[in-house]
Amino acid sequence: MCADVFRKHWKIFLGVTAFVGLFSAIYDHYGRGVHSDPMIFAFQYPLVLGVLPALVLSLIRAMRRVEYASAVRFGVNMYVSGVATLTMGSLATGVVEIYGTTNRLLKYYWIVGWPLLGIGAILVVIGVVRGLNAGAEEKSAEESA
Repeated sequence: MCADVFRKHWKIFLGVTAFVGLFSAIYDHYGRGVHSDPMIFAFQYPLVLGVLPALVLSLIRAMRRVEYASAVRFGVNMYVSGVATLTMGSLATGVVEIYGTTNRLLKYYWIVGWPLLGIGAILVVIGVVRGLNAGAEEKSAEESA
């Protein structure tokens, strides 16, 4: 069921948040006095966009009735890919800034990451609504029989 999957996801995102925070702190420490905001705040993407939504979804009682079917799974995979893209984009931007140069290709992380996140969230909502409706129809069919 979806609640179990989201319970696992928020724990994974919490580990990713800790790793990214530790990585960015160590990288910033050895940056020879050069600091980068994208590097310092890279941990916020998995924390705010990963841990919090997954934690909330794992605590919603109705999510226990929703199957982790292909529609929900595909949406979750796109959403997680969006979070990963934004996190890596922030880290890559930080590395390039600390190194003291620029790169025009870094903008594509944001151009790809936000749509992945948005489309994934929409697909998850659609899949959950369909799952809740299917569960309600099955329940009413059992009651009428």
